[in-house]
Amino acid sequence: MRRLNIAATSRRARELEDCAALSAGAIIARAASTMPEDAPGEDARAAPVLLPHTAPVPPANPPVRRNRRARRRPLRLIGVELRARWTVAARLVLLIGLFGFPVWLWQTGRTESAIALVDRSAGKAAETLRSALALRLDHIFVAGRHRTSRRALLSVVGLKRGDSLTEIDISGLRGRLRALPWVEDAVIERRWPNALYVRLHEHSAIARLEVGGRMKLISRTGAIVDMAADGNHGNKLLVKGNGAPERTAALVALLQTRPVLAKRVVLATRQGRRRWDLRFDNGVFLKLPERRPDAAWHRFADLNRAHNLLAKGALGFDMRSRFEFVIRTPEPKDEAEEAPGATRRATARNGGRG
Repeated sequence: MRRLNIAATSRRARELEDCAALSAGAIIARAASTMPEDAPGEDARAAPVLLPHTAPVPPANPPVRRNRRARRRPLRLIGVELRARWTVAARLVLLIGLFGFPVWLWQTGRTESAIALVDRSAGKAAETLRSALALRLDHIFVAGRHRTSRRALLSVVGLKRGDSLTEIDISGLRGRLRALPWVEDAVIERRWPNALYVRLHEHSAIARLEVGGRMKLISRTGAIVDMAADGNHGNKLLVKGNGAPERTAALVALLQTRPVLAKRVVLATRQGRRRWDLRFDNGVFLKLPERRPDAAWHRFADLNRAHNLLAKGALGFDMRSRFEFVIRTPEPKDEAEEAPGATRRATARNGGRG
């Protein structure tokens, strides 16, 4: 088993490093001194011949590499210096202009003329910009128009082709559109570069209102449309009484909970701003209570579906009392002769039917 001599190896490495630093003659002499002697009985081996190493001779005049950057550096420094000076000068001129020009205008009394000149210049610049961008009105798109006439819409809009799109008064135009009879609201948008978009929200008529012998319409919001009801709204519910327009939407919603019976209601009268009296197409009336009219309407619809109350010949039904269901019927002929116009009252208590 052989032992690895690390120290000897390290020493040998150091020797090799030392030899690398020696000259050619020193290397040859050291190599000859370290050659082993010939052993007896063996032929002498020829000593290796080591040729001297000739180092390359450096040229007498080595070429000098020119540093172009070193040659350009002074010009760059001069440019940086000039830019710094011009920056300082520009700042000084700007400060003098900002503070000195207004003072000069104020002292010479030319402030108003300068302001007018600036306004004219700004107006000309804006006009030039609009002309360059072609921001002129060429098209008007209208959506949601069903009842409003085209002539009335054009007379209210008051715009023509070629008007500046940026100078249109949107809020004023919206107010003029809302003043039209059928228009509830309007949305107006500029569609660049040359169009105007108008979205109309018209009233939805749910009932008719008679005011001073003239028919008008009531919208879902309770607004009165100042236009005579045409033939398309002849089947709408007719309402009367003080405070009726404000409560019409709630009444129509209540009646539509029983749509079959609601189709037969032709007149609704508001009594004392508290409750409703209904009249059906056959002349029979129904008096709803002030409190819980929905419960009374549902109860009457159920009774009519079960017993066909409207076809029994009754004059009307009174449901104002919570505990009574009153049916008004005509008096017999013999009693009617004695008391003309008298009626007989049949009362069903505690939920009974009469």
